[in-house]
Amino acid sequence: MPMSLSLILSAFPMDSPFYLFMHIPKTAGTTFRSIVDKQYGFPNVLTYYNQNSTQLLDNLEATLQVGSHDYRALIGHFQYGVHAPLTRPSKYITFLRNPVERAISSYHENVKIMSPAVRDGNGELMSFGECLREREEFFANQQTKMISGKGSMEPVDASDLERAQKNIQKDFMFIGISEYFDASILLLSRLIHWRPCTYGKLNARSNKGRLDGQELFNLQKINHFDAILYKNALDDLLRDMRGAGKKFDAALAELAQSTSVAAVTGTQAAHALSDDHFAIKSFIGFAEN
Repeated sequence: MPMSLSLILSAFPMDSPFYLFMHIPKTAGTTFRSIVDKQYGFPNVLTYYNQNSTQLLDNLEATLQVGSHDYRALIGHFQYGVHAPLTRPSKYITFLRNPVERAISSYHENVKIMSPAVRDGNGELMSFGECLREREEFFANQQTKMISGKGSMEPVDASDLERAQKNIQKDFMFIGISEYFDASILLLSRLIHWRPCTYGKLNARSNKGRLDGQELFNLQKINHFDAILYKNALDDLLRDMRGAGKKFDAALAELAQSTSVAAVTGTQAAHALSDDHFAIKSFIGFAEN
């Protein structure tokens, strides 16, 4: 039987901050969104996707003050800075991905949805190489841009990277890595007292086609700042994984098996673990109520 919202929310400390889950496109955010909804209950999570205006962000403080739900989090495609007007304590959480792989995945996603970003002035589909020449900023340093608070089509420089790094140190509670998604979820769950769950991989696809040498070089060059940001976050995560001990290793193996079963059975949205997942519950520090 699904847990009631009151039971879901009672599992979290009353002094928990309001979480700002920054979903950088093509970083496993769709799967992560299903986990967030499972943890807090869908009505208690504000979402900011495909909005025609910034009304939700502009009025976020008022929504939290007078809303009819006990909102615990905001998730969506928003940049750093949405916390500024909030009187309630808040913390950002996000995932980063290898910037080359993220950009390639972004291209294929935009091809799938027939986005103008991958079409020329006549509406014809452009190759990835053509997009890199004609729409360079769309595929360049998007992770640095969002974390530094710059627009997606604005160029960035070293000062923006420095700003992003300072923002991470000051206002980000956790940064996961898409390529280590299961490990990231385990560490995050222990950090913010999430109930253990399993999940399928949503909106995931292998990157189609290969880049030629020049295209790969160009893509790496225009994502130089993202590469630095990603490496720093990856180093931090790997350090935390090494320091998490044998309980973490056992929990990670158990979660990998659980998500493999979800893939075979076609399970997609996050759901509660069965009672026999002792390693995960032990690592997270979860106790049944």
